[in-house]
Amino acid sequence: MADVKEILIQSQISRINPSKSVGPSKAPSKAEAEKFESALESADIKLSKHASRRIDSRKIELSEMDYAKLSDAMNSLEKKGARDSLVLMGEKAFIVNVPSKTVVTALSKEQMQEQVFTNIDSTILLNQ
Repeated sequence: MADVKEILIQSQISRINPSKSVGPSKAPSKAEAEKFESALESADIKLSKHASRRIDSRKIELSEMDYAKLSDAMNSLEKKGARDSLVLMGEKAFIVNVPSKTVVTALSKEQMQEQVFTNIDSTILLNQ
């Protein structure tokens, strides 16, 4: 329970402004895509085809540090016996299958507005 309190205290959850319009931004370059794949391999995280498409279409940018945090979160969730989890990381959210260490889908701040997350057994909040 102390771990959850610490995570909640350390997390920076910002209010979502529903009046902002959602619009496309620039597509990631080939170099960014290759960096993304390299970071995934080093973090030992798999990405489903669906998640890959969502990350591309929603223009979600992830640093190597983000991948490391995601990997650490999956390890923590695995220790607690989690199976399908919601990982909240700043203005990004990921649904992950913990046993297979697979990111199932990804959402940006805009897609999280009034979103209902179903079929998850746990949630972890990470500092951005």
